[in-house]
Amino acid sequence: ADLQTTVKSKIRSFSDLVKAGCEDKMTTSQVKAAVKSAVKDDDRRKMVMVFGLEESANEVVREKVNDMLKISCSTVHPIVSDCHRVGGVVTGSVRPVKVKLHSSEAATSVLRNGKNLRGTRLIRVFISPDRTREEREERKELVVLLREKITTDPHQYHFISNGKVCSRKRTPSPRMQPSSSQPPNTSE
Repeated sequence: ADLQTTVKSKIRSFSDLVKAGCEDKMTTSQVKAAVKSAVKDDDRRKMVMVFGLEESANEVVREKVNDMLKISCSTVHPIVSDCHRVGGVVTGSVRPVKVKLHSSEAATSVLRNGKNLRGTRLIRVFISPDRTREEREERKELVVLLREKITTDPHQYHFISNGKVCSRKRTPSPRMQPSSSQPPNTSE
């Protein structure tokens, strides 16, 4: 649906320019480039990167990914279209896995449910969106800023949202507050 909307809007823009007789007309190659970019973005929205998934010789990556998805997405199991390790083999390091899912909604679901890996044997596995090189560089800079904020102001809750480092007052979680069902201590 997102891809169709983007392509339609680009074609509409092209059509409007032709009708208006504007000097800055979009060429056919510009329209093709816009469509290609939209398709690439749509493909990227279907992909996630998995970091820390154990690597072994003669492994079947798809089985490992499916096992991980069963644990993280216990209610709905997304369909994996393709998956493979990224980069060359380096002794002592684990290569990330690029996973292509059947839809962008499935990828969003996997990203949301990645937190379910915390209390399992896959505690060191992290899932993130597949980002372009530029997005990775921007994110890297934001993470540096985030870490600085955490060390300078540890009493605030800091996070990255919409390309910015944000802070808010840290509130105690309900688990950490004393239970109101317990009677107050009246012993002296």
